[in-house]
Amino acid sequence: MSSPSTLQMLARSSLLKNEALAISALNKLPIELFPPLFKVAFKGKQKNILRAMVAAWPFTCLPVGALMKNPDLKILKAVLDGLDLLIQQKDRPSRSCKLEVLDFRDAHHNFWNVWAGTEDGVCSPDVVRETQPVVHHPERQGKEVVTVVMNLSLNSSNLCKYLEYFHCWAQQRKDVLQVICEKLEFWALPVYNPLELLEVFEPNCIQELEVNAYWDLTTFSMFAPGLGQMRNLQKLLLNEIFIPIEWLRNNELKLLSIRQIISQFSQLTKLQYLYLNAAFFLLERLDQVLRYLESPLKTLAITCCMLSESDMNYLSQYPRVHHLTHLDLSGVNFLDLSHPLLGRLLERLKSSLKTLKLKGCSLTDLQFSVLLPALSQCSQLVEVNFSWNFLSLSGLKNLLQHTANLKELTLERYPAPEEVYSITGYVLPDRFSQHCSELLETLRGIRQPEKVYFLSRRCINCSGFCVYGLEASLCSCWE
Repeated sequence: MSSPSTLQMLARSSLLKNEALAISALNKLPIELFPPLFKVAFKGKQKNILRAMVAAWPFTCLPVGALMKNPDLKILKAVLDGLDLLIQQKDRPSRSCKLEVLDFRDAHHNFWNVWAGTEDGVCSPDVVRETQPVVHHPERQGKEVVTVVMNLSLNSSNLCKYLEYFHCWAQQRKDVLQVICEKLEFWALPVYNPLELLEVFEPNCIQELEVNAYWDLTTFSMFAPGLGQMRNLQKLLLNEIFIPIEWLRNNELKLLSIRQIISQFSQLTKLQYLYLNAAFFLLERLDQVLRYLESPLKTLAITCCMLSESDMNYLSQYPRVHHLTHLDLSGVNFLDLSHPLLGRLLERLKSSLKTLKLKGCSLTDLQFSVLLPALSQCSQLVEVNFSWNFLSLSGLKNLLQHTANLKELTLERYPAPEEVYSITGYVLPDRFSQHCSELLETLRGIRQPEKVYFLSRRCINCSGFCVYGLEASLCSCWE
């Protein structure tokens, strides 16, 4: 006798061979057959069956994104056509047409695996419940709203045909549709107006925004009003916003755009993770970026930026910094800044800080010596990166001596001592090996390190970096 799973497979196979029969049978189909049947139809790109199954979906959420390895315009059209059929139905039967959320995110694989029988167990209410995103379903113009959830990672300057189609489709259905995008990423400078995306996606629902591309000030200031609408934004990453050449002499236009950007931060009260790399507009304005936050920051990364004395003074006293777990100020030049302010900041973070990065900050022995009392109290530190600073052999030994209490450290990066360089700036191989070996032995005498690296500045011979550590070798030009 055939097992139940084999009988189900035979039933699915029979239905999929006859589309008309499959579509007509949906209202009487047991709900346990819906997910495996949909999954097979999806893989086979049987658009007519997919369209009908979306309209008759017996669960509140359809996590279709978990089945999509790559965007497929034909599949998208079939799924959205099914959603149109659902929207058009005035009277929803109690058994079918339960769909409230269409989820395009790459998530909820467990739902499909359990229902399709590729994982042991029965699809319990918990499995169905975990598939349901927490969303609010408003009514618009007296009509029930269907929710579409997706995350966007935009890798090209133009919107692909897949997103163009969805954008146009969604715009025409605003009265019966809610489109939620929790994570929005830009990986290219858009040639379209990025603000147009927010005509479809509700900005209030965006929780993560990343601008990883090299955006110019023109584009970002144009997008800024949309940023201000993202009032539930928790994570913001901005990477290299540059000034167009034609604006370099137009100071008035530049300042106007900067004000447009900075003013939006007053609306971003929910931020907890802030990454700003090469954001030139921060200078003398850090207080305007941070002062409106309602919750303590968890991550603050201000890298390759110019900060003023007043910026650092504000940061050292900032009331919502005491729970910070990750601090990255790499590339901030401290030559002209008061390093005691940095020490004061570390003093306030001694109970929470887990990651500290001060890479390439032009810190010297004297400046580090001021930081050491506070640094030695940061007992929760797991990772530190002090590479590309200017420390002598004695300065590094002093630094290592102050890490005795940092027993949670698993990854440490330090600059090679200044004594390893020749007058002309070359790394001297013998000195590099000798001094770094000496430093490593010094550290071993204090505690048992896990991953430790001493890194030189760029090697003149090979343009690489010389590394010495427990798991590293010297640069290839010496072999």
